[in-house]
Amino acid sequence: MRIGDGSGYGSLAQAAIQQRRQEMQIDGGIDTGSGTSEAKKSADTPDFASVLKETAFAASAKDHEASEKAAALAAGTSDDLHGTMITAKEADISMKLVGSVRDKLMDAFHELWRINV
Repeated sequence: MRIGDGSGYGSLAQAAIQQRRQEMQIDGGIDTGSGTSEAKKSADTPDFASVLKETAFAASAKDHEASEKAAALAAGTSDDLHGTMITAKEADISMKLVGSVRDKLMDAFHELWRINV
């Protein structure tokens, strides 16, 4: 697999982002009051677990892409230092975001665990 040929994790991340954007598009239809629009919105809305899972996979794919680019730069098969550094920083930021969300979820879980009923 070569970097940039569209068969790596970068294309998977792009596909996940595109799918997420399509899921988040707002329905432009007019609500007639029949309730079908509300039912459609709730059926199309992804749950939190799937959003978190997709985000974690996208961050992992970005990290893998950054590793591939760094390896290609070190091996001399690529001379795109700027692109490699940008990809590495994007991967770092996305991994920090996923870690922060995980930490917040764990804090919320521990808060719920400590509540006396």
